[in-house]
Amino acid sequence: MKITEMKTSTFWKGELGVQASVEDAGNHYEISLFVKGSQLNGYSCSCVKTGLKKYVMCEHEKFVWEAWQKEQAIKNGRPVMTSQEIRTMIREYTNREVAQIVQEGEVRGICLIPRLILKRDGGTSLEFKIGRDRTYVVKDLAEFVHAVESGTQISYGKTLSFHHSLDSFVEEDRPLCAFLMELVNVYQEHFEQFRKSSFVTVKELRELNLSRGNRDRFFKLMEGRELEVEDLQGNSMQMKVREELIPIPVQIERAGRDGVKIHVDENIYGFSGETRWYVGIGLHLMCMEPLVSAQMDIFLSQMLKDRRSHTMEIQDRDMPLFYERVLKKILPYTQMDVKDIDLESYRPQELRASFSFDSPASGVLTMKPVLSYGDFSFQPIEDDKVPRTVCRDVPGEFRISQVITRYFKYQDEQSQTLLIRNDDDGMYRLLNEGMKEFMVLGEVYMSDSAKKIRVLPPPSVEVRVQAQEGWLNLDVEADGMTSEQFQKILAGYDPKKPYYRLKSGEFLRLDAGGMVTVARLVDGLEVDRALLAEGKIRVPAFRALYLDSVLKEGSGITFYRDNLFKALVRGMKSVEDSDYEIPETLRPVLREYQKTGYRWMRTLDAWSFGGILADDMGLGKTIQVITLLLDETQRNPDSAFLIVCPASLVYNWEQEIRRFAPALPVQTVAGNAGEREAVLKEVGPGVLITSYDLLKRDVMWYQDRKFRFQILDEAQYIKNPATQGAKAVKMIQSQTRFALTGTPIENRLSELWSIFEYLMPGFLHTYSGFKKKFELPIVRDGDRRALEDLRRLTGPFILRRMKQDVLKELPEKLETVVYSQAEATQQDLYRASAMQLKEEIQNMDGGIGENRIQILAGLTRLRQICCDPALCYTNYRGASAKLDTCVELIQGGIAGGHKILLFSQFTSMLERIATRLTKEGISYHMLTGSTPKEERIRLAGAFQSDEVPIFLISLKAGGTGLNLTSADIVIHYDPWWNVAAQNQATDRTHRIGQEKQVSVFKLIMKDTIEESILRLQEQKQDLARQVIEGETLSLTSLSREELLKLLS
Repeated sequence: MKITEMKTSTFWKGELGVQASVEDAGNHYEISLFVKGSQLNGYSCSCVKTGLKKYVMCEHEKFVWEAWQKEQAIKNGRPVMTSQEIRTMIREYTNREVAQIVQEGEVRGICLIPRLILKRDGGTSLEFKIGRDRTYVVKDLAEFVHAVESGTQISYGKTLSFHHSLDSFVEEDRPLCAFLMELVNVYQEHFEQFRKSSFVTVKELRELNLSRGNRDRFFKLMEGRELEVEDLQGNSMQMKVREELIPIPVQIERAGRDGVKIHVDENIYGFSGETRWYVGIGLHLMCMEPLVSAQMDIFLSQMLKDRRSHTMEIQDRDMPLFYERVLKKILPYTQMDVKDIDLESYRPQELRASFSFDSPASGVLTMKPVLSYGDFSFQPIEDDKVPRTVCRDVPGEFRISQVITRYFKYQDEQSQTLLIRNDDDGMYRLLNEGMKEFMVLGEVYMSDSAKKIRVLPPPSVEVRVQAQEGWLNLDVEADGMTSEQFQKILAGYDPKKPYYRLKSGEFLRLDAGGMVTVARLVDGLEVDRALLAEGKIRVPAFRALYLDSVLKEGSGITFYRDNLFKALVRGMKSVEDSDYEIPETLRPVLREYQKTGYRWMRTLDAWSFGGILADDMGLGKTIQVITLLLDETQRNPDSAFLIVCPASLVYNWEQEIRRFAPALPVQTVAGNAGEREAVLKEVGPGVLITSYDLLKRDVMWYQDRKFRFQILDEAQYIKNPATQGAKAVKMIQSQTRFALTGTPIENRLSELWSIFEYLMPGFLHTYSGFKKKFELPIVRDGDRRALEDLRRLTGPFILRRMKQDVLKELPEKLETVVYSQAEATQQDLYRASAMQLKEEIQNMDGGIGENRIQILAGLTRLRQICCDPALCYTNYRGASAKLDTCVELIQGGIAGGHKILLFSQFTSMLERIATRLTKEGISYHMLTGSTPKEERIRLAGAFQSDEVPIFLISLKAGGTGLNLTSADIVIHYDPWWNVAAQNQATDRTHRIGQEKQVSVFKLIMKDTIEESILRLQEQKQDLARQVIEGETLSLTSLSREELLKLLS
């Protein structure tokens, strides 16, 4: 649509007439508008206003009215002045371009020459000269740097004037120029702050002080180059900067009758950087390597600190210490000129040590240390008896003292020995670790009685396993031990104790080899210690894979297995290659990974095991179970099966069975008590479907029935073992049990225990044992070994495939976060509520758990304000940023021919969205918690086939059990704490049967709790993800600090 002509004329008493011609889709229309001031008084168009009333503007009239308003705004608007910043941009870009043109003909090859000035306080500074044949002093370094940055011209004299840039300088000086620019800019930044506070006048910057760190950088740039240096007397000389070591000349000669004088030439000077020392010797300025500098640092700092005299004197009695502690360190880096002195005569006697061990009585181990310097010997406890004439190796003695005190806490004053008495831990530690350290420090002597106390290596272990009628019998033997000895050691095994004390007094290591593996196995299997003492180890067959895994990976162990055990393990590890046939009617329907799931269940059932089918939502857990039930019915037509699921899924299961296995008898338990009782009394072979709620009411009617398979769908319903529902499902008699769930762990590790307690009672021990062995170590201590053991135990009985694992068989989905920004009123309401809740949390008595209802109410209010303030404030008439964003997203999706699922936790929000959609002329379906089950099925079927573009769904009511693959866009209006439930909602459309790529949009209000929730969801790595790759976020798991951070 476009305007081909538009003109304005005065019509009547100041009223204007606007005449316009509009071209639209090849048709021409004449439009008239009548305007007075800014008010539109009338309008007409030559088009036929189909479906519109006379007083409603058509699209052509609206188009012209908007175009005329824009034109008037331009004509009548205030005069515009170019801002100063724009003028500056124009000028600076122009100057830069002109400077570049000028520099193309400018001089090149300018040299930048530094000059190093030594300071009396040990500091250094830099001046610079510039030029080619003739050089000039740079009088203002700040002006110089600005010229280089801006390309402006500076005149230094008659022979040197040019526009500055880095390219003006010779190539080897450009890094130096960049270094200078950085230093000046840092200086100016700090000086500018100081100048503003003190009103100091800016002076020319001729000289720059070098920090220790910048000295290292400067000399790195100057390596191998000539440098002019001005000494403390003001004399200048050209020096060569070099890294090669130049030995520093040191003179040592006699001083007086009992002393020595050490001297370094006064012309030698030095200063340090952060990692290096720089020493001037003759015409060379040496840059010492960091390792050399570390050795010479103390010597140079003391010898060169007095610029007038580099001479120091040492008394003869201190020379041995000076020789040992100083001269030996600096000799490799100096050139010694020794006169009239034999330095070797000052070499001190070497420290020697001996350690004598004895065991004068049972449970006692003593040690007598002796230190020696030449012919003089003493014990460390006689420290005060050492004459001053002995030059002692203080660091060496301290090192010995540290080792002694590490292993010995007591001493016998009478025998002057150190001792360990009745302390097996201390004695084992000394023998296993300490002896190696004492052998490094000196000579070690052991009496015959002490030699008898030794640490024996762990023995080789042999394990034989026999499978028999649902049990595994273990026979364990250790090399060199009687059966009684070995069983006694295992019965008293403590994983925190790395040894076992034998009757002989020897220590047997238990922290390596086969003993560790067997001890870990006994601990992991929770073998009864009383049975262990009798030499009997018998565990249920469902421990087979755990047993096989631990023994195979253990070192120092020989593992023998009978044929039945091998067959069990082989069958569990090669499910894909099993011989279980797929029922003929379902072969074309099942995907390959679904066939594997069916065979996995069949394999578990063959060994009387249960399992958790934990496939990602939408991967078809239902049809895998139907395949199992159909196959069993074809084998044994009299078989009966029980499926327990949420009430909302009962009819869904019935429909899926009738759809994929019409030959399979199926009945649902529904209605009042009498109707249910009638069904249960008459039910025969086939599938019986009931809900968790009805099962716990009717559990007494199931007592006499036995089912071939019992299936729990959405098994997280029994995550709390104390509930009546969890107790009821365990009361049902069934040969094999399976659990289906996309989230086996939502919040706590105990939820996994509850499901396994249903599947195979005792599999994860009692709950108190599970808590002690797994839950507390993993949750509280982050114990990786406990986590790995839990994976070993449960892994074979959990089959979980994620969408990315079967990507070739599923279309991918795209996820996008769409942010909204609240308007002023909505923002003010949010901030006020957030501040109030923050204060309440800070001032709360008690912990988060005690106040969770109050906290949850406050957080919910904040989330509702994010969705739409009208959810909290009945008289609110302002805008809702997120609702506006959502409607735009919906309109764009519909325009592109898409169907949409929209989820929200708040039913009241869905109603507001529905009102807005009605206003926009968009049809919709809506499903909430109050929707009857039959209506729920009807709505899902209608949406799959009709033209209604959007389905509004309550997150809790529709997060599970629906198959809505006709949609290819999912909108999450508000983020929920439980991201696993949110992902389940998305999977209503991204599941089997979807042929399009699915796009998921998460609507987030910026700078609010919603953004914090999203961030927590992304960062939180909890138990579900570690154990079985799930994801969840629980309010009760947040600390006070995390809650306050949510609100910040």
